[in-house]
Amino acid sequence: MKYVLLRSIQVLSLLIVLSGLIKGISENNVSLELNALIIGTVLFYFANLLLNKN
Repeated sequence: MKYVLLRSIQVLSLLIVLSGLIKGISENNVSLELNALIIGTVLFYFANLLLNKN
């Protein structure tokens, strides 16, 4: 169950990065792209860190 939850968080973080990229390009908003990248990266690596503890 923990594995599925952490993998789901990783997929969600990748979707955050992609949607931020698409939305940022369409609105010419670089800060939106950077915020999505930072949030997505932190979530992804936090979940990855918890997965590798086992």
